[in-house]
Amino acid sequence: MKLDTVKMMKSLNEEDVYVFMRNVLLRLDFLDTTEYTEEQFITDIRNLKKGYWKIYEHRTNPLREYEEKQIDKVHIVFDLSSYGTLKTALLDVLAVENEKLITFSDTFSIGPIWRLHTEEGVKNRKDWLFYNLNVDEEYVDDYNEKFAKVWAQIDAIPDEMPITIWYGDNGHEQTGLRLALYLLKEKPNPIMVINTTKEYENIFKRIEGYPFQTAEITQEKLAAIYQETAVKLLTAEQRKGLEDEWLALSESAKKLRIWKNDLIHSVSEDYFDDLIIQSLEYLHGELGSNDFIKSARLIGEVIGRSLQVVGDGYIEHRVRALIVNGVFEIKGVPKAMRFYEVKFRDPNK
Repeated sequence: MKLDTVKMMKSLNEEDVYVFMRNVLLRLDFLDTTEYTEEQFITDIRNLKKGYWKIYEHRTNPLREYEEKQIDKVHIVFDLSSYGTLKTALLDVLAVENEKLITFSDTFSIGPIWRLHTEEGVKNRKDWLFYNLNVDEEYVDDYNEKFAKVWAQIDAIPDEMPITIWYGDNGHEQTGLRLALYLLKEKPNPIMVINTTKEYENIFKRIEGYPFQTAEITQEKLAAIYQETAVKLLTAEQRKGLEDEWLALSESAKKLRIWKNDLIHSVSEDYFDDLIIQSLEYLHGELGSNDFIKSARLIGEVIGRSLQVVGDGYIEHRVRALIVNGVFEIKGVPKAMRFYEVKFRDPNK
């Protein structure tokens, strides 16, 4: 079966499938009860397929939404959690209906971003994710297609449409911001950026610290940030500076990026290894035992201490590296976090 046909089939909803099956089964009945021929059957099925292709092309056309409804602004975010929260903030809290959201579905702080603005770079990143992280197989299989879809959505934004890009003070969203601006570099749109970490600090003035990731902020507070942030468009000079920063980042072969002192730093893959070891030592001390500990508990402890946005998948990748390198001992099978436990390897064994 052709890959394009599989993509079309995946896009069908329950009603589409019902109508398709009804048409096929009715024609099979005609074969048995009328003078309807197999040749007519094949022709009808081919025409049916063409009809569904037209539906698929219409549904996946990135220009369709602008043609069918009024869109006043486009928002860009960098992960599904931020997308869901912002969508709720706009629709349910602010009752804003004519603003469109575009989201990447990725974590740009981890994995290679070498020339990610090219097809070659996307393939390189997809391969790394497949061979290094315990990620959902369907996510990796569809990775190129999902990236191409976001590119097409960005390219389809009408030239006069205002764009707002949301990001926080972390390596993931700061890297995403620079990628998005590079993909927008040929477009004349007015672009506003909202740093959710800084705006949260300005508006809510919390003493105990501020969220460094957009996804950590509630829909009510995102709505307040949207309402109270002063509209300040990026200048051509600012855009060019961030585009150039993307080009510099995308030439690096490093697999990990952190946010520190208001800068993105590309660091070595083992950057968190010492923190992982210290976290296991802490958990052993808390338990009063050097016995095996659930890897999920260790990974959660590391993420809480890291003050970075890297995701549990990357920390697990490094836990498995420490197992391979003989620092940790394993009990179970490392096919997913819940299936194994770790402790320090006994040096006397």
